[in-house]
Amino acid sequence: MLRARVDRAAPEAVLRTLSGPGEVLAMRAAVERVEVDDDLLEYVVALVRATRAHPHVQVGASPRGGLALVQLARARAVLDLRDYVTPEDVKAVAVPALAHRVTLKPELWVRQIDGDDVTREIVQSVPAPQTLPRTPVAS
Repeated sequence: MLRARVDRAAPEAVLRTLSGPGEVLAMRAAVERVEVDDDLLEYVVALVRATRAHPHVQVGASPRGGLALVQLARARAVLDLRDYVTPEDVKAVAVPALAHRVTLKPELWVRQIDGDDVTREIVQSVPAPQTLPRTPVAS
């Protein structure tokens, strides 16, 4: 089976450039300019902490999971043409940011429970802040 795959000739992939290094750096800079209120940072910490306390979880998400969650929420805000993060941004990206970072108890495979299920349950159970976007102050 391995030899058959190795011997099979595959055509060279044709790739086209979608953006250059300058554009990628500009996108990264745009994400870094997105504001995140303290109550949303506390919400992210609460979500990460809840992964460690959940009864189905053997090992919860680390602080790096929280960092990833914040950056993904910021990127989602940019895609929605906003310069601030909302609780909905955090909720929308919590599963992809955290689910693969938790280790469930081994017996849960029998019940067909996975990290996505547990993370969705955590997002539904941890109260989100009622953050409102800041309004610019008139000068």
